[in-house]
Amino acid sequence: MSDERTALINYISENFAPEDSHLQDILKQQEAGGGPMMNVGPDQGKFLYLLMKMLKPKSVLEIGSYFGYSALWLARALADDAKLICVERSGKQVEIIKENLLKAGLENKTEVLESSGLDAMAKFIKAEKTFDVIFVDADKKNYPNYFTQASKLLKTGGVLLVDNCIWSGRILDEKPDEQTQAIIEFNRLLAESKDFESTLLTVQDGLCIGIKI
Repeated sequence: MSDERTALINYISENFAPEDSHLQDILKQQEAGGGPMMNVGPDQGKFLYLLMKMLKPKSVLEIGSYFGYSALWLARALADDAKLICVERSGKQVEIIKENLLKAGLENKTEVLESSGLDAMAKFIKAEKTFDVIFVDADKKNYPNYFTQASKLLKTGGVLLVDNCIWSGRILDEKPDEQTQAIIEFNRLLAESKDFESTLLTVQDGLCIGIKI
């Protein structure tokens, strides 16, 4: 990312998406854990928040929650009778996410499940459960599979949101690695699908958005 782009993102975040103590605490937890900073940026978090405010969904599914940073942005925008279900495969992370949502006062609007994304989605499909919004920010190699499952789980008019679809520009590599190939394939599937109206936004590392028609 160029210095100019970084400066612009920082300007947007500082002016339009300032992080409160709960969001800042999650970032500190990630830094203390020594793991990768895999959360969405504050500018993207604010975009998700505004989108939820506009859509007013009753049921939201998040695949891949990590420490719960994006979950806070999403849940804060939901009405009291709406529900965000967070799916995270790591039991350790599940407890962290629950604690972070509890501290932010969002436990009544959220549910955190310990499961792989595909297993959880398969169970929801079997139970004939549907969602107004699905946000995917999980293992990249399964992006095409997440698309297949999300297509079945979304209601007509529902919105699919998928992070990291530019993948630091690696989607343009002549010889993409396995993860990049999966993202390229997902982008193709969404772009060519007759069941979705879609585009790829240049927010942070690329955010695909599709409306099921």
